[in-house]
Amino acid sequence: MDSTAAKKLPAGLPDVLQAAHQVFINLTTDRILRIEVLTQAIHKGEDAASALIEIAQIAHKIAGVAGTLGYPEIGDNARALEQKLKADIAAGDPLRHWTTIAPEIETLLDDLEALL
Repeated sequence: MDSTAAKKLPAGLPDVLQAAHQVFINLTTDRILRIEVLTQAIHKGEDAASALIEIAQIAHKIAGVAGTLGYPEIGDNARALEQKLKADIAAGDPLRHWTTIAPEIETLLDDLEALL
């Protein structure tokens, strides 16, 4: 593990989780870029339902591991975003709350970018 990544480890993270932390950080850039592409597609009027399903899936992955690795707020925010997206998709109106969800996506992206 390089020294830059080692500096980003939350204090007190057990040795066994250090590798998982590095994988999480490595995947974060790809996840950020993918969410940005999907968000742009929504703004262009492309298939919003598919884009939001994929954003919800990414948020689910982030929520599942962020808290364990010392980022509970990011995990909580990702989980809340996932639940809102899934509720709107299940209701058959994926863009129903887009004006409030879009800023939440941007906040999550900002939080993830701060980890890099």
